[in-house]
Amino acid sequence: MGDVLSRERGGSGPLVRLVAAGAVKDGRGHVSRALALADALCQAGADVELELIRGQLTALERSRISGWPVRLLDSGASERNDHALVILDLPDSAEALNRFEPDRLVVFDDRAVFGGRAAFVIQPSLPSWEGPGTARRVLAGYGYVPLADEFGQLRARLADRAPARTGTLPRVLVCFGGSDPDDALGRIGPGLVADPRWTAEVVVGAGYRGAADAWWIPPIRDPADLPERLAAADLAILGAGTMKFEAACLGRPAVLLAVADDQLAVAPVYAATGAAAYLGDARSIDPGPVRTAVAGLLADEPGRAAMAGVAHRLVDGEGAGRIAEAVLALAAGVR
Repeated sequence: MGDVLSRERGGSGPLVRLVAAGAVKDGRGHVSRALALADALCQAGADVELELIRGQLTALERSRISGWPVRLLDSGASERNDHALVILDLPDSAEALNRFEPDRLVVFDDRAVFGGRAAFVIQPSLPSWEGPGTARRVLAGYGYVPLADEFGQLRARLADRAPARTGTLPRVLVCFGGSDPDDALGRIGPGLVADPRWTAEVVVGAGYRGAADAWWIPPIRDPADLPERLAAADLAILGAGTMKFEAACLGRPAVLLAVADDQLAVAPVYAATGAAAYLGDARSIDPGPVRTAVAGLLADEPGRAAMAGVAHRLVDGEGAGRIAEAVLALAAGVR
């Protein structure tokens, strides 16, 4: 039903199944978190399964996990394994709850809408979880943001040196997520790319199908070196999803715009910490004030440095390891 990509790491530890959604409408944040956790769990000795109930892995994602001992289940698989501990990361967890045993269930719930019963609830996007459901344990706050190991490794390498700079104009990186289904980039991007006060680099994910594909300066699609590109930016202009945490881990100041409904509630709370500036909904905001805010931040080097410092302290890149440790402890208790 699935294929084992490799057996180079991991062991005969507890079986953990990660269930995520990867269709264009879902964005790539759920899959990104699942892959970060798969890596951490494999390194901790767990046996890991990965199921996408919608969509599929991109070529870059498949290449990334090709050396991991992960069993990749077919998209939409209905296979049940009552011996597995399940980590559910979906836009709406209710669509799969009836398939899994609550005592073996861990649920991501950024929107605080989970109404079922689970062993753990993980809320990485807010300082606390106030959902209507019940859980024996809640893992909440930015210390539980699961990021790809590459970001933590690059963070460590940058500890003793500043990111490389090229050119005289400040460098801005623009990215609104892995798919940007409403094409916020098509609305906001042209003015950012054309502004002579900075050099803009536009990055899109593998699922992007918007107007930027036809621009005179084509976007960079799903680059393997995204962490390095992000680290080299003087300012990142981002959708308010997972990538804001990646920028924070690398100590980069950021301007955030919501590109999905579930970002509207969490982005202002995150920005209130001082780790980023939140401007509003990219799907409706006037592009003019965005350019004004970017210009203001680029002219305020002390302000950007302070923002970067807060972000760097807030997100340390160790969230996947913390979750993996808690999940393995849970697995040991329910055997």
